Amino acid sequence: MNQGTLNEAWGKTLIAQLIEQGVDYFCHAPGFRSTSLALAIAENPKAKTFVHFDERGTAFHALGYAKAAKKPAAVIVTSGTAVGNLMPAVMEAWAAQIPLILLTCDRPAELRDTMANQTGDQVKIFGDLVRYFFDLPTPHPDLPKNFLATTIAQATARSLFPIPGPVQLNCPFSEPFFSDEKSASLPYVPTNYFFPKQTLENPEKWAEELEKIEKGVIVLGADANAPEAKALSEKLGWPIFPDIISSYRELSDDRTISHYHHILKSLELKTDVVLHLGGPIVSKILLQWMIKASRLIHVAEHPKRCDPHHSVTDRIICAPNTFCQQLAGLIPQKEKSWFAMWKDLSTRAKEQCAFSPLSEPGVIQWAQKMATPGTALFFGNSMPIRDADMFFFPTSPCGPIFANRGLSGIDGNIATVAGIAHHMPVIAIMGDQTALHDLNSLAQLKKTNYPVKLIIINNGGGGIFSFVAIGKRKDVLDPYFAAAHDRTFAHAARMFDLSYSTELEQDADVIEVFTNREENLILHQKFDETMKASLQDVFVKI
Repeated sequence: MNQGTLNEAWGKTLIAQLIEQGVDYFCHAPGFRSTSLALAIAENPKAKTFVHFDERGTAFHALGYAKAAKKPAAVIVTSGTAVGNLMPAVMEAWAAQIPLILLTCDRPAELRDTMANQTGDQVKIFGDLVRYFFDLPTPHPDLPKNFLATTIAQATARSLFPIPGPVQLNCPFSEPFFSDEKSASLPYVPTNYFFPKQTLENPEKWAEELEKIEKGVIVLGADANAPEAKALSEKLGWPIFPDIISSYRELSDDRTISHYHHILKSLELKTDVVLHLGGPIVSKILLQWMIKASRLIHVAEHPKRCDPHHSVTDRIICAPNTFCQQLAGLIPQKEKSWFAMWKDLSTRAKEQCAFSPLSEPGVIQWAQKMATPGTALFFGNSMPIRDADMFFFPTSPCGPIFANRGLSGIDGNIATVAGIAHHMPVIAIMGDQTALHDLNSLAQLKKTNYPVKLIIINNGGGGIFSFVAIGKRKDVLDPYFAAAHDRTFAHAARMFDLSYSTELEQDADVIEVFTNREENLILHQKFDETMKASLQDVFVKI
């Protein structure tokens, strides 16, 4: 078998084995060194493909797809700087625990360290930011028959267990990359992995301890898929504080305390125990309040710390929903006066939240009105995700809520939205700096399975810096932090053949809402003052 035939067969075997392992979505940034893999995905009828010219946007697209699909997506790139461009998405996937399969094509060993064109050191280029790395050999016929099959199975399994995240398979190919006649994949026998199911050891002990506590709260962090938290909340008589990207915020039931951020900011309230389920939380006010509890219990299905203030007293490694399910059946119903107090405060707080649709919080409330179970929501980093955490509390079930909160970067947000939109329609809200950072990913919005409505809040710079201490230094705020500008997105939308409007109610691909950073800061400050006075009044009556 000549090298071209072997390369093509090797590439087709690799792709076929990924599909065998359940990885059937391949995001490809074109390049010559990745020819063997590109032919393989093009000619495999089971492969779903997405092609984009920018590697960074390609990787974030895969990340968005994997978020929504809850299974790995693959990324194929050529050698050289193409691999380096994956780094931001790899960092986000590592932190947010999103499974990605990185197929980084490379020069063969004899060209490394020779100053050969487009050849760098790709071996373990991502360091500890991947869950698994393997440097495949250049295709040759003398390897064990199942070598590729076992390696692909191992890589896929490691992307999912014990902690989901990105894995890298470095794939060197020597020329030629294909043969004149099409070749088939090599014979193989797949390896099947089976993962354990986590359960709580000695749930009776935990049930006995928690039922004695009257003043406790349940905090649901990022991606906490715990619908059974409702049953546990009802038994304990504890309120639920759901983070904006916890799956519980989507349910909108009567156990949720809406606007908890404002309640905690306005009143001196104390709790004995915080039961934190899942990942990190957006609200700094909530986090600072949680660490004041005499006991902070964190439950997550992985062993990693989620404890920036080093205040966790009990760390339980268990799936949050399993934890709630096991305990709820062991705890008798309790008095609800503690819960009733929180619910009264929540009702009053909600009454105060009425904003002009032309304000930044008003855009969030517009999204709340538009939310439906079949449409996903995505909130960009900086101000939109914070406003959503404070003000987005739908009154009926809505679709899944997404954000890139692993490392909270503003890069790749549009591409992530496009990846999600291969599963369902998306309403995405992000700031102007976030949109500018990922402008070329607007091209992806014309190639999604479902429509995207992209709302860009343009306040002429990075509005979040007005809210932090540096905001007082007006001399450096605009040029060095807000990166003030006077750009709009009308021409960008037109460039990528997207419809554009400045009216929220219009049916357009891109809707630009213009706000003012100074006015937005004043609006938030006045709202905080009004909310505090109102809540203090109702708290006295309680």
